[in-house]
Amino acid sequence: MSDIQVYSNPVGSLARTSVLVVLESELVRCGVFNLLHNVPSVAQVWSCSGPVAARELLIEHRPDIVVCHGSGELAPGLIQEAEAFEARVLLLLEDLRLEAIDEVVLLSSHGFLIQSELTSASLCEALARLDRGEMPLPAGLARTLMVRVRGTAGFHSSRKVSLTPREQQVLSLLAEGLSNKQIARRLTISEHGVKRHVTNLLAKLNSPNRTLAVALALQEGLV
Repeated sequence: MSDIQVYSNPVGSLARTSVLVVLESELVRCGVFNLLHNVPSVAQVWSCSGPVAARELLIEHRPDIVVCHGSGELAPGLIQEAEAFEARVLLLLEDLRLEAIDEVVLLSSHGFLIQSELTSASLCEALARLDRGEMPLPAGLARTLMVRVRGTAGFHSSRKVSLTPREQQVLSLLAEGLSNKQIARRLTISEHGVKRHVTNLLAKLNSPNRTLAVALALQEGLV
C-alpha cells in the first residue's frame, strides 16, 4: 500500500464529496489527484494504483466516487467492487474509441471524461453533474456510446415494450439524467415509488442498469 496518497480539504465547510482515484499510471494518477485539490466540493481524496489497495480503501472510507480507467482486465472487477460499496464510477478515457472497454464497464459507469481534456474545471463540472444525478458525457462520446450499445446483441430488445403512463414519465426523467430523489420531487411521489417504477422499467427493458435502459429506450423510440 506504499503508493497510496491521501488529501483532505482544509476548508471543509462546503466540501462534502470524497473521491478514490485508481489509476495504474503514476503520472496520470498524480495528475488527477492534484487536480482534485482545486475542486471546492471535494473533501477528501485517496489514490492508489491497483485493485487490492482500492478494495481496502473502499472498505475503510466508502468514497462517493471512484475515478478509474475502463480498459484492462482488472477494470470489471474494480467496477463491481465500487458498485458493491455504492460508489459512483467516473470513467477516464484515453480517447473516444471504446473498442477496448468491456460492455459491463461501460454500462455500469455513471460518467465519462477524456484524459487529454482533463482540467480542474472539467473535473469540477463532472462531479457537480454526478451530484445532481446527471451523467457527465464529453462532446462526441454520446454517439460513439450509442453505436456501441446498439452493437451489443446481448442487450438488444426487439419485442414491443408496454409502459404505464407513470413509467413513461419516469423513463423520460431518467433520460434527462435525474436521480430518484429528483424524479420523486418532480412527480410529487415518494422516492420508494420511484424506485419501484425504475425496477419495473429495468425489467421491461431487460436492462441491468439505468444507463442501458435509457440507451435502449432511445433506440426503441420510447423517449
